[in-house]
Amino acid sequence: MLILNYCKKKCLLLLVLIAALEGCAITPDKTAQQTKGVTVCDSYLILSMCVQDLDGDGTVDIVYFTDTNEAFMYQEGKQDLVAEVMPFHRCAVPLDEGMQTTTNRILDRGDLSLIEEMSIAKDLLSNYIAAKPTIDACNAKFEDVSDDDREPEADFSQFEEDWDLE
Repeated sequence: MLILNYCKKKCLLLLVLIAALEGCAITPDKTAQQTKGVTVCDSYLILSMCVQDLDGDGTVDIVYFTDTNEAFMYQEGKQDLVAEVMPFHRCAVPLDEGMQTTTNRILDRGDLSLIEEMSIAKDLLSNYIAAKPTIDACNAKFEDVSDDDREPEADFSQFEEDWDLE
């Protein structure tokens, strides 16, 4: 009887505690947590890339690689919106018309066939090849400046016979 009384008191105390905690709980504001746009990430070429529609208008506003989380392409006129989300890569460029069209197709990826996905990959590759000289020139400009500030690295050979064994 004593044990039964003890269990009833424990259960009653537990129920009162749960009711008190439930009374303190608030319903989260779901509208503040939802974003208007869509983000789609996948591996294209050899890197993992994301496209993001920040304002929900159905067009890509930002393109970035997941390893750097820096915007390297953005929709013209949306620089301020993009800057609120992530920093720009030092060689970031606006999306040209072809790349804008291609990346917009990625947003509807769930509805794409394999042939359409292959077409997107082909278009991304051709746009990348067309933009590569400009991007390489920009990166080289920054690498030349940073190379002057660094100490020269020691030569390293991956071949064992080149190692200096003492």
